[in-house]
Amino acid sequence: MKNLLTLVFVLLSLSASAQSEVTGYSDFAERPMETVSSSIIPQGSGQIEAGGYAQWLTIGDAPVPDFSYAVPIGLIRYGWKERVELRAGAQWAQSLGAPQQARFGVKWNALPQKKGLGISLNAEFETSPSQGLSVGKAAPMDLRICADWNSYERWSARSNVRLYAGRLRFSAAAMCRAGRQGWLLMAETEWDAIQGWNFHAGAFLAINDNSRFDFTYYRQSQMEGIDTALNSSLYQLRFGYSRRIF
Repeated sequence: MKNLLTLVFVLLSLSASAQSEVTGYSDFAERPMETVSSSIIPQGSGQIEAGGYAQWLTIGDAPVPDFSYAVPIGLIRYGWKERVELRAGAQWAQSLGAPQQARFGVKWNALPQKKGLGISLNAEFETSPSQGLSVGKAAPMDLRICADWNSYERWSARSNVRLYAGRLRFSAAAMCRAGRQGWLLMAETEWDAIQGWNFHAGAFLAINDNSRFDFTYYRQSQMEGIDTALNSSLYQLRFGYSRRIF
């Protein structure tokens, strides 16, 4: 854990003098959104996206919701080729406890932005300490078709068709510029056959051309599990920080 924190600190330090190559304000970061954009990190550069959440879960008629939190949720993106991006992410338990989940994947930009429209294919392998580095049936894959439509000045819209753990999911999001201080407003919805409709809304603040803060609210109407899916609710307050590094 100390080695990981040291690595993150070094990456942040190296990024202090970075120059921006961002071509559109709305595709700068993907966290904490559920809908992945079609954008690819420029070849030879990288980006870190980290954050966490505070969560309230109510099951059945419980008078007091169960509170928990997690920090950080991290993602490192690297532009390997002109249209190929390598991705690695992880999530830890409360108070930087034991690692809960890790992801490794690749994104291919199948249709570079033309008249504001972009399409990418994203494939990520997910594992956990209990699963280990196995490609057996117990290790799920996250396969997505990512599309977005971007004006690069005022607004953007994106959607994902996702196959995860054998279940088909769909999500869509929209963002628009608010004022001249670097604020963006966002709204997002996600549908899953078991979890139903989820809602996600918040605001992004661009600190400069290389970094951004995220503040969002997430509402999940049902939990994944037959015994709790009929009468449960989950709320999250999410926060994140993203920075382009070279």
